[in-house]
Amino acid sequence: MINQPSQRTGTDQSRQRKGAQRWRQASGQPRHGLDLTGYLDELADVRTEARENLPAAGERALKVLDRFLANLANALGMDDDRANMGDSIRDLERRSGVARDIAVQAEKFRDTRNALAHNPDITLRPEAAARIIDGVESLIRMAAEEARDLSRSRVVSASDSEPLADARDRLLEHRYDQLVVVDARGGLVDLLTDRDIVVIESRHDIDGADAGLTVAEAIRERGYLAVALLPAACSAADAIDALRDERVGAVVITEHGKLGQRPLGIVTRKDVLRAV
Repeated sequence: MINQPSQRTGTDQSRQRKGAQRWRQASGQPRHGLDLTGYLDELADVRTEARENLPAAGERALKVLDRFLANLANALGMDDDRANMGDSIRDLERRSGVARDIAVQAEKFRDTRNALAHNPDITLRPEAAARIIDGVESLIRMAAEEARDLSRSRVVSASDSEPLADARDRLLEHRYDQLVVVDARGGLVDLLTDRDIVVIESRHDIDGADAGLTVAEAIRERGYLAVALLPAACSAADAIDALRDERVGAVVITEHGKLGQRPLGIVTRKDVLRAV
């Protein structure tokens, strides 16, 4: 059985409020127009690699950061296609708001990146590699301009008609707190959360007598939607605001923010807290 998820702490709520305020304040600044999805998807691969080789994954995360900083600086006006991490940081430090904040935070990774680039015999300590991976993801998410910039495009889903036990096993396999539930056409229905599993398993034997219980039947017992829907063009602050509702398990991005549309990305509280 999955453990009951804990309530968010006051510190988490405060960080989300500050994050929303920062993105609102940044709305008047020049837009970089970068698509952050590719960086975040690559970092998801980095986290998978980290299960087998954490030091190598940490070094790969630094390379992702190097490319991200160069592309961000160029998008904001730097004219140097061969900039190294130091060049990018210096350019971003001359700017204001979020761009400068990113440069200040990125500075602590520069020496490590340079040392690894020029000394192939150096290996990251596992604990250092883990901090680097988390730090790089936080920096990239700081650049979010719209809700979809915070989201992960790789949405792990469950069919509303499949057995609940199968969906539970997939949730455990991916170590997620929820799965996106879709209908036969791939349209969004709701979320299946780990809390749903806890409640249902307290009432039903889904591995035995009640093995025929479907995902749709399980979420129907909840009585309310656990998903917050947002259109692709809404702000990052809107996603943060939606996650303040304790009943919301995650934000799902669709074209127009409506049920029945194909999911384009998902934003969880973990995603937001990594960026604030």
